[in-house]
Amino acid sequence: VVVPVIDSASDESAAKAALWQRIWREKTVEIATLGAMLLVLTGVFFFQRQATANARLFFWFRMGFLSVTLVWLGWMMNAQLSVVNLMALTGALRTGFTWDAFLLDPLVFIQWFAVAAALLFWGRGAYCGWLCPFGALQELTNKIARACKVPQITLPWSLNERLWALKYLFFLGL
Repeated sequence: VVVPVIDSASDESAAKAALWQRIWREKTVEIATLGAMLLVLTGVFFFQRQATANARLFFWFRMGFLSVTLVWLGWMMNAQLSVVNLMALTGALRTGFTWDAFLLDPLVFIQWFAVAAALLFWGRGAYCGWLCPFGALQELTNKIARACKVPQITLPWSLNERLWALKYLFFLGL
């Protein structure tokens, strides 16, 4: 009796590849929607002067975009980039990096690459100001609070400047 030799490492690798490829095929509509959002945002960033020429129109465009970011990208698709993703990447780089785990969530994967590209062109504002569901929630809540005349607290600029660096120290601490 001949027992076939099964290479479990290659079988596992093939199964992982098949899994993430199936997930990407199943999320074609979601990927296309995110691609359209990124294309529109890229257009806005490349043509900032034209996009902001009409302040009222741009305000409503921005509120609409942030609403889509919050509801669709954040709540429905659960595609929030997080420091957890960076910690997973750091761990993977230390223990033998493979793309398989990162490819399991195509929307997060695409956003990370979009953020990296946007950082080269425009700085952090592309993600933090437009694609972050948590940031969108904060900004939309603030707009609603102002419309409802909720008293606003403004930190003195000197205190803001001193506290500004703390968020990066906390991030590095993680």
